Formats: sequence, structure tokens, C-alpha cells
Amino acid sequence: MFVGRESELAFLNKQYEKQGYGCIILYGRRRVGKTALINEFCKDKAVILFSAVKGSENDNLRELSRVISEYQYGMEENPSLAFSDLRSAFAAISRLAKDKRIVFCIDELPYLAVSIPSSLSVLQHFLDYEAKESGLFVILSGSSMSFMEDDVLAEKSPIYGRRTAQIKLEPFDYRETARWFPDYSYEDKALLYGITGGVPYYMECFLGKNSIREAVIDSILSTSGILFSEPSFLLREELKDSFVYDSLLRAVADGRTRLSEIADSIGMATGACSPYLKSLIGLGFIGKESPIGEASRKKTFYRLDDFFLRFWFRFVYKYASVISSGRGAELYDKIIAPHLNEYMGSIFERMAKDYIMKYSDCPFLIGSIGRWWGGNHKTRRDAEIDIVAVSAENPDEGIIGSCKYRNRPLDVDELDLMKEYGDAMNQIRTRHYWLFSKDGFTEALCRMVSAEVILIALKDMY
Repeated sequence: MFVGRESELAFLNKQYEKQGYGCIILYGRRRVGKTALINEFCKDKAVILFSAVKGSENDNLRELSRVISEYQYGMEENPSLAFSDLRSAFAAISRLAKDKRIVFCIDELPYLAVSIPSSLSVLQHFLDYEAKESGLFVILSGSSMSFMEDDVLAEKSPIYGRRTAQIKLEPFDYRETARWFPDYSYEDKALLYGITGGVPYYMECFLGKNSIREAVIDSILSTSGILFSEPSFLLREELKDSFVYDSLLRAVADGRTRLSEIADSIGMATGACSPYLKSLIGLGFIGKESPIGEASRKKTFYRLDDFFLRFWFRFVYKYASVISSGRGAELYDKIIAPHLNEYMGSIFERMAKDYIMKYSDCPFLIGSIGRWWGGNHKTRRDAEIDIVAVSAENPDEGIIGSCKYRNRPLDVDELDLMKEYGDAMNQIRTRHYWLFSKDGFTEALCRMVSAEVILIALKDMY
């Protein structure tokens, strides 16, 4: 099932239609749908699609020989077509492309680089002296974010400067995720986004189920479920010392949000801990946040940014013994379901940010968006604003937003609180108050709607 990615497909086709040499770097976290995008783009084109394998040099040369043979001779095997090195294989591809536009794709380039250490240098020569002459359209794809950014896109890379464009493929946002499940209620669409984070592979695991409850129990809350061990798989595939990263994720999931707290909880010095956190941030697993408009390290904290990991560490790893005993359904009904609104709170904030940035009629061009927290000097209480969006042209103008995922309508007191918090922040003079609510608004609050007060219910966001 292929849904969405219209803009990425349009971009790839536009690059392809330019004729002549093209080299696209396509990368993104594992499970995000890179291979599906490549297959959709290539389905009406002449293509040599080589998926590198996690194996030896001979394994990869054998596979590359096979796909070249398949392109040249069809599905009939040609045992004589076996290349002994990358140079000869690449040369054969450039010859095939002399008189015909061909897409040559190397999927999972990092695997090739591990099995053949000279592969990037050989690829550099191929791109410089053969691909450009033949007019090949090359796609280099990979899931290892650190490798693609540090060894392919960075200036130190042998193939630096050879790309003509790049795409970092991101998970779907909440609206794009909803397109996969058009018959779901708005609440179920939001919950599905909150569990899968818009990652296509995870959403595919939910297809064909009668309910989200059934999908979660079958796929996650069972030792035989396809996603039960997903975090361990991701860490092993992406990172060395996966046990250290696992401990870091558990610490953050358990509420250690400061660097010192995280380091102390795993028995590591803060200086030694920082590089590990940086790697997790690069993968999109963890995020780092400070109050918008402030750069104080004292207020910086870490959070789980990957929604699936957030769900798994909240509801799965703590209850492994319950799941091992086959009581996944009981776990869902007694532990998970009663706390879903609470769990969805911060995810609803992300949805609101996407709504403001992508789908709303915002009265100004947004320069920055985030959260703010601090002390209210007038009331001597802590203040926290869920969303602050600041104008790019006039930093004195912005949106003060509140997001509440509750089973009751939002009332006037929430607007009053946002006005009080806006005074405490004291960074924005011209304020637009946008209130987001899962369950709508009271009549009293609805009567206060104006150009400065906007009310958005969950259903409005879709």
C-alpha cells in the first residue's frame, strides 16, 4: 500500500525530467518508507535497483551482478555475468545507459560501504567519469542517519559535491497519517498518530485490524508481536554500544530530563553522556528543548521525540512480565486505556504545531515555534505555555496557544490563564490566542471568539 509522498514524488520526477546526469541522496530513519518511495518512483522507468546487503564483499557483488543481469537479460539467469569488483560492475551500468535513460539506485548504501571499504571512492570515480557521460539518474539511499550525514553529505566524504539534490524523508504528520485510515474517528486517527508517530512501517502493522486496541495487543503487547522488540532492533541496527543507548532512553522515559539527571541515573559523567545523547538526537529518537526565546542551558531538557518509543517505554517495557504471561489484553484495558488522554497531551501539542505551520490561516509568517515556561513574577507561580509561534517579520507579534486533550470542553478560565501566562512571558506585545481542545469549547468561551481569539477542536484540525 502506497499512500502520500506526493511532493517527494513530484520532486524526484522533476529532477529526472531534466535529463542528463542526476544524483539524489535519499535518507531518513529506518522504517520511514524510503524503499517504497523508490519503488513508486521507478515503477514506470528503466531501473537497475541494487539493495546492498549486510554481508560480505562477495555477497554484495553477487547481488549487484544479479540485478544488472536481470536488467540486461530479463529474469533468465546468466551465470557468466558475474563482476569481480565494483569498478567493472559500475562500468557495465554506464555502458547500458549510453543510449537510454536509466535510474541506477543503491539502496542501503551504508551496508555496501561496510562490506567494501573502498566503495565510496569507487563511487566517486564512477559519478565523475562515467555517470555524467552516460546521463544516468543515480539515487543513493540509506537508513543510517549518521553515515548518510557524516560520510555521504559531509565535506570530508569522497562523493561530497556530486549530488544534484537531496531528500531527508520524514515520518508523516498527523493529517498524512490519517489518510491511511480514512474510516477511523478523529480521536482514533489522533491516537494512531500518537502510537506510530507517522512511521509507515508501524502503520502497516495496524492495517486490517478491527480497532486500535486489537492492533496494539496483537502487534505490541505480545511476545510474538511484530513490534514487541522493535526498540532493541532499532538500536542494534543503528548504533554500537546499544545497551548504553537503551539505558539512556529508559532514563529519559522515566522522567530524567536534565543532562545531569540522565548521566547520574546510568552512572556516567555528563561529558561522556553528551555524545550518546547527540547520536539519539540525530536519529530523531530524542529531542532537546529550551523555552522559546531563551538559550539558558539551565532550562534545557531532553524528551523522547519518537512517538513509538515514547509509547513503548511508557506502556511496554515496564510490563514485560505481564506481556510474557499472555495478559496483553488485560494490560491494555487496565493500564493503557485509562491513561491515553494523559499520554496524548504532548502529542496533541505536536499536532497543534503542525496545524499552525502547515494547515492554518496564520495571520503572519512564522519565524519560530516552540514552548515557553518560567516564573510568573506577579503571581509567584510557575507558568507554562504549550505553544508560542513568533512572527518572522515582527518579533513582537505571535500566537499564545493552549492544547488540552481532555474529555470535557475548554472554558473561559483557560483563555484567562493564557493571558496571564502571556504577561509572565512578556516577549510578545501583539498576541493572538489560539486554543486547541479535543472535546470542544463551552458556549461562554465560544462567545469570545474574535480575530485575536481562535478556537480549534480536534475535528477542525482534520
